[in-house]
Amino acid sequence: MYSKNLEKFNGNEILLKQFSQIVGFDYINDLIEESKPLFNKKIVHVNSTLYGGGVVEILNDLIIMMNELGIDTEWHQIKGSPEFFTTTKIIHNALQGAEKSLSGKRKRIYLEVNRRNSIFNQLSDKDCVIIHDPQPLPIINFYRKRQPWIWRCHIDLSNRNPIVWNFISKFINKYDAMIVSEEKYKQIVNLPQEIIMPSINPFNDKNKKLSQKRLTHYLRKYGIKNDKPIITQISRFDKWKDPIGVVKAFKIIKKEFDCKLILLGNMAQDDPEGQKIYEELLKHIKNEPDIIISTAESSLLVNTLQTISKVVIQKSIREGFALTVSEALWKGTPVVGGNVGGIPQQIIDGKTGYLVNNIEECAESVLKLLENPNLAEKIGKAGREHVKNNFLMTRHLMDYIKLLKKTVINYKV
Repeated sequence: MYSKNLEKFNGNEILLKQFSQIVGFDYINDLIEESKPLFNKKIVHVNSTLYGGGVVEILNDLIIMMNELGIDTEWHQIKGSPEFFTTTKIIHNALQGAEKSLSGKRKRIYLEVNRRNSIFNQLSDKDCVIIHDPQPLPIINFYRKRQPWIWRCHIDLSNRNPIVWNFISKFINKYDAMIVSEEKYKQIVNLPQEIIMPSINPFNDKNKKLSQKRLTHYLRKYGIKNDKPIITQISRFDKWKDPIGVVKAFKIIKKEFDCKLILLGNMAQDDPEGQKIYEELLKHIKNEPDIIISTAESSLLVNTLQTISKVVIQKSIREGFALTVSEALWKGTPVVGGNVGGIPQQIIDGKTGYLVNNIEECAESVLKLLENPNLAEKIGKAGREHVKNNFLMTRHLMDYIKLLKKTVINYKV
């Protein structure tokens, strides 16, 4: 039986009602009460791509749920040339610690594309503008600010390149708040910084429970034989995800345990390095019949592989958060992940998975789980409970509502 507030919904609040099955009606009603001061406020999120990566997956559901609560929320994407996205990839890599710098020409490209996008995207009439990551960061330069602006950085800033940081920080300091995913990502800036950890939607195609019949169907559809124990890494083809390191770890594992490795990835729209990493990866798997690389764009295939795999790997060497960890844990599949970024928030070492620092530790931990199925099952169950308590979209939504209330209500230019 829905409580009073939930009964007042008009029938379009599908996600909120679904989530009540997991988090309970009281939590949904708390969301409703918290969000009342934001009713009919106009919020816009701006990022650089419609597909590829965790930011898109979060926005796909977060924006729907904000609207279900009566917060008038839009989602805009900026457009850019290949030169622009090459430039923003340099910035992205530098913020994660790469020794990179920007030429005067690249800085001009960065600013000019954002100037043009300030014309394409009419943001002045909104009550709050939320900008995601470095690509659209300087767009704030080209508006007369009439409302609060928030910069949401999804990147690991714990080892940022100071030269590139000094360049972008002059834009950051024009914002009213900054969101990061970890305490250790906070920086010395002239604005408040909030921690909001990412989250998953357990009801979308990537995370909903699939029957055995459907699991078998999707394996057949994509030509994957479940004839040996499968280990999987699902990530964009990005050097920071270390897919080549995963292949090297698998070769060690294979000597001890007969299994197969599946690397499922894609090239995000705003990542020009993806194709290069993919081609380099192909060179490392020649004559390896038990290593499968797939670029299939299918949330249901992701779901299938995370469900049927004996172990999921996320061997990142830099990582903003890595939602693939929570996705796999939600399905009760143990995860071995790099001891970086937001992964230690999701993997409690030895309890909800294993944290590793190199190829050898990765291979050792995967073997431990493959050779001890009872241990793997125990860790998987603990992982699912950890995700339920910490990394569902409802908690994420509540964090945003509380920040927006502080930032938007009574804002003065």
